[in-house]
Amino acid sequence: MTATSIKLPKKYPLESSPLFNLSSKKTLSELLRVDYGLICNFDASKVDGLYKNFLDKKTRRFINEPHGILLNIHKRILILLGRIIHPDYLHSAVKGRSYKTNALAHCGGGGVLKVDIKKFFPSIKFNRIHAFFSDVLHCSPDVSFILARLCSVQSGSARHLPTGSCISPLLSCLANRGLFDAIADMANDRKCTFTLYVDDMTISGEGADGDLLTAISKKIFSYGYGYHKIHVYRDGRALITGLVVQDGKIYLPHSRAKKIFDLIKLMDVTKTCQKEALASLVGRLSEAEQIEGHYRVIRGAVLERYGPVWREVTADRSRAAHRAIARRRPRP
Repeated sequence: MTATSIKLPKKYPLESSPLFNLSSKKTLSELLRVDYGLICNFDASKVDGLYKNFLDKKTRRFINEPHGILLNIHKRILILLGRIIHPDYLHSAVKGRSYKTNALAHCGGGGVLKVDIKKFFPSIKFNRIHAFFSDVLHCSPDVSFILARLCSVQSGSARHLPTGSCISPLLSCLANRGLFDAIADMANDRKCTFTLYVDDMTISGEGADGDLLTAISKKIFSYGYGYHKIHVYRDGRALITGLVVQDGKIYLPHSRAKKIFDLIKLMDVTKTCQKEALASLVGRLSEAEQIEGHYRVIRGAVLERYGPVWREVTADRSRAAHRAIARRRPRP
């Protein structure tokens, strides 16, 4: 590993990215903060061995999770790509934006259309990732190949964007900027608002109708993707990135509110798993109060009532954090 550090501004246009027009492997190694030999003698066949591949029991999705040096490389690439100025419609993987800002963007009224791209990350193949580095960032052929291989994983007969990497939410947008810009233009022509949250596209406004949905679906197909989870809302109430949008405001959906009050009831009747229940409850309340302010009062009352248990929870977390730090320390 090299100690070389390159100071970069917080935000810059794509053309000012240190990756733009990059042709030097040595500079690439410095930017990624890895040994020059790893880049100079790049062995593409070893990249796939740096992924943990497993089936997520909860979502039933196959996950490709980088580890070791590849995880550090992905984190570094994310920092570099994250400093690029991104379009206003993007609300995922951008500092200061979130599922909440995504929902708030559609409080202006009118109809709402929602469309998801089907199996988005696995559908983004190596060639499209390579084209981003080669045709958009104008990296040299060898640098483009190295970056594209570092940012993709082999699955069956195809290489694609990994499903469990920190780079995938942002790189998925950048590699498909032409598609999303085109959809944003379609929405703008109809005086509608368009937002993107990973693969979740939402369009709202008086012009959000069937004709616009048809045009968007054709554009998605033209890029080789399929779509699903189509929702059309006309009654002034819509569910957008997990939040209810109604009458110009956002609310917690009933299912999430019910889970909070179920946990409060559980705290009153259980003694064996109070710490686990309280940790989950406080986490849910902390998130809920960012949506509806009155949950802050509820959280305060919960912490006051279960103060001793909460102190045990925080002590457990502190000990776990110290153990994790100790495991990462190199042994003499």
